[in-house]
Amino acid sequence: MKKFFLTILAIAAIILSSCSNKVNLYSDEGETTIVYAMLDAGADTNFFKITHSFIGNASDLAHDYDANNYKYDEIDVTFSGIFEGSSATQTIKLDTISKWIPYDPNSVFYSGCYQTYYYTTKKLLEGKEYTLNINRKEDNVDITVQATTINSFQFRKPIANQQINFKDVKKGTIEWRVPDPTTNYMTTAAYFEVTAYFHYKELMPGATDTVYQSIRWPLGSDKAENLYTTSNNSSYYAMNYTPEALFTVLADNTYLKENSPYGVQRWFEKFEYRISAMGEELYNYYIITNSTSAIQDVPNYTNVENGMGIMSSRISKSSFHTISQISRQKIVNDDATRIFGFIYDPNRE
Repeated sequence: MKKFFLTILAIAAIILSSCSNKVNLYSDEGETTIVYAMLDAGADTNFFKITHSFIGNASDLAHDYDANNYKYDEIDVTFSGIFEGSSATQTIKLDTISKWIPYDPNSVFYSGCYQTYYYTTKKLLEGKEYTLNINRKEDNVDITVQATTINSFQFRKPIANQQINFKDVKKGTIEWRVPDPTTNYMTTAAYFEVTAYFHYKELMPGATDTVYQSIRWPLGSDKAENLYTTSNNSSYYAMNYTPEALFTVLADNTYLKENSPYGVQRWFEKFEYRISAMGEELYNYYIITNSTSAIQDVPNYTNVENGMGIMSSRISKSSFHTISQISRQKIVNDDATRIFGFIYDPNRE
């Protein structure tokens, strides 16, 4: 039995970290234009993946790049919004770039080839709406999709340049706020994830060059509305965590346990807190495609008019801090972590 199958689109960082998911879509109505884009006001370049459905045997045609993609002259692609350096809406024509995607033997779709992406280097602004328009020349159909970038937010706690003490501290709080009163100090993000990164520099025995390493420590995630709070006439977002849990995170780290030969040297680098946000469309997609409902055979979500797929927004912001001397001493001297070769230098931040 043949069906019209839509390209499976790999959604990178669906929870805004290193994890991923896939959009499994199909259509019984003929050719369908498929869009995937994650707008990031903090990025130098924003990319747009535009493909189309195909008719035939999915196991064969899924690996055929030409069966999934438009030729350059088959569609016109424009992008509209307010860009950095201008106060008026502009419409720009998107150009294409070819990116090499390494071969993946486990991929259901094509890999090991150059793939076409549309892109813009125009800097997007935070909290602004943007529109992608695709004109399909063969039948003169316009496919459109809108999304709003995440509006500006800034760290409230910890404050800039604050040293972070993890020893014997059972409660810590990460706070951030939207400074724009025109939005009632509320975010356009639907979902937040807060992650910490323990950065360090490593020199293995016999090596001549140091290598930068990081350990990811998830602190929590939730819907924006659940993190919103007010106190003393101030509105902000907050997430609690346990600071002293860092020592367990390090002691249990597989890489450190398996790669700490005698003589290894490691130096502390700045500790990072990272707040990542996703837009409403991306959050809706995640909720629907991870539904446990037995009613929907293929739970699809799209915000593309006359097409399928998703355009949403995401952004991440970081704050870097020095680990307190008492915390560094514990890591260096504690029975569970001293074999890792960390060096305590009171004169080094």
